[in-house]
Amino acid sequence: MDYKDELADLMRERFGPKKDREQPVRYTAAVYMTTAMAGLLTEDDFGAFLQAALQAERRSEIRGPYWAFTRNYVDHLARELHIKFGELDAADGRLEAWHIMLALYGILSPGLHGSFISCASDAWRNINHGTYRQPAAV
Repeated sequence: MDYKDELADLMRERFGPKKDREQPVRYTAAVYMTTAMAGLLTEDDFGAFLQAALQAERRSEIRGPYWAFTRNYVDHLARELHIKFGELDAADGRLEAWHIMLALYGILSPGLHGSFISCASDAWRNINHGTYRQPAAV
């Protein structure tokens, strides 16, 4: 089983059959883009990108009275990736993956983005750790 199949199975389980999804075109594009990103990066880098995206999603939802300005998801993602990797262009595929993450954020509405990234991360973890589930019935 490959990453794309695992991601599709998880999406079916979590979001329902494709015909019942609110915005199937956005999900289809997101699956292709995430699969492309997985092909560009090493397994460790791909996992780090997904974890950085999840952390950025969580941090972008936090607001506090002490903030002089509000940081958005992209600011948090850039910070998380800089902490993890330093300069993104130091390794092949990272800069391209950054642009894919920005495109994912742009095509998925805020309510879908966090859910999709969580699903993508879980699919990667399942593939990486060999914890496959039985495919969902269609």
